[in-house]
Amino acid sequence: MIAVCSTLTTFAMGDREVWGSWLDNAEAIKASVPDDVLYFCAVEIDARGLDPFIPLLDELSTMDADWWTYHLDDRRTEVTTSNRLRHLTMGQQLASEYATSVGATHMLFLAADLEPPGDCLPKMLEVGHPLVGGHVPTYCQGVNDPTLAEYPAEWDVREQAMTAAFVLIGRELFKAVKWRADPDLGLTDDPCFTHDAMTFHGVRTLVRRDVEGRHHPESIPAVEHRGYDLSVAR
Repeated sequence: MIAVCSTLTTFAMGDREVWGSWLDNAEAIKASVPDDVLYFCAVEIDARGLDPFIPLLDELSTMDADWWTYHLDDRRTEVTTSNRLRHLTMGQQLASEYATSVGATHMLFLAADLEPPGDCLPKMLEVGHPLVGGHVPTYCQGVNDPTLAEYPAEWDVREQAMTAAFVLIGRELFKAVKWRADPDLGLTDDPCFTHDAMTFHGVRTLVRRDVEGRHHPESIPAVEHRGYDLSVAR
């Protein structure tokens, strides 16, 4: 069983590309592997409750997907770069908990605004590694890292930084490594996961660059400059 997971908060519930790109190609993804594939979303609510998420929940219901809600009241009144990570990592950790609870062998974690290719699962699984990212050109990572000779050249597998927007994680690793940020080390959520996987479990991070996900929009500034309503209802 493979769990495909994402997390969403109210400010992303505008254009469908921002909250629903991770659901694109779902039927092709499910059909691409013999395993059962379950979709799940951790939904962060505020005083507005579930009302802002109705379009998402309607789409999830047609897919027989699951969702949980969560709420962290740190008395913020708006989403900012400085406060969003603790909210984001709580949702990511719930995704790992869901994948653990359903007995998933792997968790494909996707940002809600990331469109994965329909053949991503078999290609990422055949790398045979517990931490395999897909390539997301938006983040300009790994350009100068060498292709690993132990894999077929056409796969273009590199040991490089991954993005949490598109990553396949094996069960033993998503159970053991917690989603967090580390301000003392200057690490946000994805580099912190990579750091902990290597430091505490000796697992390097690989990215299969011929498996490319599309971010919507292609270029993103800091959250304060994306044009979202970042207010939090209390």
